[in-house]
Amino acid sequence: MAKSITVDLSKQEVTAYENGKLFHTCECVSGDSGHPTPKGKFKINRKQHPYTSKKYGVPMDFAMFFTNTGEALHKYHGPAAWWMLRLGRQLTETVGSHGCVRLQESDAEKLYKWASIGTSVEVR
Repeated sequence: MAKSITVDLSKQEVTAYENGKLFHTCECVSGDSGHPTPKGKFKINRKQHPYTSKKYGVPMDFAMFFTNTGEALHKYHGPAAWWMLRLGRQLTETVGSHGCVRLQESDAEKLYKWASIGTSVEVR
């Protein structure tokens, strides 16, 4: 029952697998040029819902932390519509998070309920 999550920064896409079979795929918005999402292989080390960032004071519900510096996959809470955020991200890398991987609410909730502590996360 190996579970894994891949974050493809070039496609702005998250894909989740269980035992090598596709479980879920969805759009995401990652870090901006000033706060890039770290690349590499990680594991979910903490989950929290609801959650508010201690550093930025913003909501991060369905947070699945994969670094020790606060980066997580989590629900997008911003004021702009999701399609506007995605369009902005496609036009410039200055639109994005502070290193986290933002997801639409339904995707964040689905992955949060599915993933466990220790689930591998590869950001590439």
